[in-house]
Amino acid sequence: MKQLVIYTLPLLALLFIPACSHQPATRLTSGMVDASALPASTPGLDHYIAWVPAEAAQTASVAEALVHISLQQARERVSEEMCEGQAIARGIVVEKHGPVAVRSPASMGATPAWYYRISQRPGLQGCGAESANKLQRAIQSSLPAWISVTPGEPGISHAAAVETSH
Repeated sequence: MKQLVIYTLPLLALLFIPACSHQPATRLTSGMVDASALPASTPGLDHYIAWVPAEAAQTASVAEALVHISLQQARERVSEEMCEGQAIARGIVVEKHGPVAVRSPASMGATPAWYYRISQRPGLQGCGAESANKLQRAIQSSLPAWISVTPGEPGISHAAAVETSH
């Protein structure tokens, strides 16, 4: 059953993502936001930050789907490699920002992209003795180069961080 889900989900995504790209939605070429205008991330939270290249996603909906599919595939790969297939628990999503049409940072070529950030409570957990940091590094290495994982800063309470961000 698990194999069926692992192979069916990406197939369904490939079938539906092109359909989504033909839906009316915010186009990347109109209304680009300056990257300096993006809200700051909360230091006490774990962040998954994506700069989806314009050539990979024509619309915000497609960019969001690509990020979620990429994250799920990375978690599944790490689960198989490090946890003998045991699921990796993640923190509760606290906020999302985007997708927003921007230019990627200069270090990524300053090209048109979709910025999308998922922020969640720290608490990535996996199997046995594997630390959250080790799991996050493994997930990062399994993700496309346009998605980065930024763990929350130690010692900052996620509850306090969320209160100060509102």
